[in-house]
This record gives sequence, structure tokens and C-alpha cells, in this order.
Amino acid sequence: MWERRRILIWGKTRPELSKTYREIVCTGGVFEDTKRLVRLYPIPLRYMDDQQYFKKYQWIEADVMKATSDARPESYRIRDGSIDVLGLIKTKKGGNWDERAAWVMQPHNIFSSVEALQNRQQDDGTSLGLVRPKIINAVKSVRYSKTEKDSFWQRYKDATAQMDLPLDPDTGREIKPLAPPDFRFKISYSCDDVHCNGHEMSILDWDIDALYFNMFQSTGSREVAARKTVEKLEDDVCSDTKDTHFFLGNISNHPTTFTIVGLWWPSKKEGDEQITLFG
Repeated sequence: MWERRRILIWGKTRPELSKTYREIVCTGGVFEDTKRLVRLYPIPLRYMDDQQYFKKYQWIEADVMKATSDARPESYRIRDGSIDVLGLIKTKKGGNWDERAAWVMQPHNIFSSVEALQNRQQDDGTSLGLVRPKIINAVKSVRYSKTEKDSFWQRYKDATAQMDLPLDPDTGREIKPLAPPDFRFKISYSCDDVHCNGHEMSILDWDIDALYFNMFQSTGSREVAARKTVEKLEDDVCSDTKDTHFFLGNISNHPTTFTIVGLWWPSKKEGDEQITLFG
């Protein structure tokens, strides 16, 4: 049964291919009434009109229903065309995210380690959570292989074989598919947990792909763009001056395997725990 609910958006992952929508974006949010994390799909974000297009940390109101094809408790379907875009929570002077934190940084959303989140997943199916790294060991880029890119284009061809490609309302031209990324970006880190043996996770946050693309547009070099993206992650998002947490989400058919689906990086306040970069 559809319910009308208000949701604060905190993340969008890289678009995935869909035989129904061509591309869909898995979107992370938090319900206004429960302040609990939620996974919303399908959202064909690149094909939505301007009045339904939303940003990170923007409130939306939409018709949602618990997903029947996805047993993960946080997964909800969103009714196509039902989204109303509301206010945006901006950061305050000095990198203050307190107004956002009031909704997102709730005790039931935060876990002391990946291991604690994995244990909770095995207990009750929890598939989303925030974890603060204790030590960040490395940030790196890994180039996608030609085989992986060829596989993407074949899957795109299969997914759109029976569809008319959508048209850009301004130019009347077909909207081109989002090309596969040139690099995947990864973070290696350790948790504050005696059972932690370290983690290396890919970053699926769409903002990181967009950052790389913008760097490539400005430099004309894929290698330089990848290096600058890594530098942004090292020197800003994961720097010692930021209270960095990772939004982690699991893979539906590998429920104890988590990846980074969003980044939380307000400026630190006095008394915040220190992160050691390249510990």
C-alpha cells in the first residue's frame, strides 16, 4: 500500500542499467517521521523533469511502499511521478552540518565498526548504516578494463533493444546513455574494533564520478582527473579536519558485503575523534 512520506535525501549512487527505465539511481534518504535510513528506487533521475529533480540534503515528499522484491528492511519503492521537491538544508559557515546531522546522525543509524554493522545485518537484516573509520590507509583509483566497458555497452544494448530513446526537451535530440566510468575509486581503512582486519571498499557515490568527469572536462587528461579526484578525497573529504563517516550499504545477493554508498564529511568540532590518514 502506498504511503505519502517526507524524506531527506543524503545520497545517490552511480546509475545502473534497467530494462524498464534504461537507467535508475539508487537513492539514500532518511524518513522524517522515524529518522531512519531508507533506500529508494527505481528513480530514473536523468530522465526526470526539472520540477522532480532533487539534490542531496533536499527534502522530498513522495508515495512510497515497502519493496516486495527486495527483503532488505530499508528498501522502498517510490511511485513514478509522485515526487514533490521541497526545501534544501544547506551547510552553515565553517562547514557546519548540524541541521543535517539532526536528521541523519541518530544512534540507530550509526555503528561503531563495519563488523558491528555486519553482525546487525545477520541479526535483523539491517543493510544501511554509518561508520566512522579509525584509520584511513589509502585512497586509490583503479582503471576499468576494456572487457568491463564492453560488457556495459552490451548490457545497455540489451536493456534498450525494445525502447525508443528519450529526447532532450530543449534540443529534441536523443539523450545519450551515461557512459561507464573510466576509474573506480577505493578507500582502504580500519575500524575501531579489535576484530577489524581492515577493509577496502569501492565508492559508489555518484558525486565522486561527477567530480572525476568535471576534472576530466577541465584538464583533458583521464590520468590527471583521476589523480585530482583522489587528492580531493585525501585532502578534503578524508582529511584530519573532517569528521568523516561512510554511509555503507550492502549488496542484496551478498548481504554481509558492504560498499561506500555515501560520504559524510562536516568540519570537526573540538573534542571530535581524530582520524589518522595513512596510518
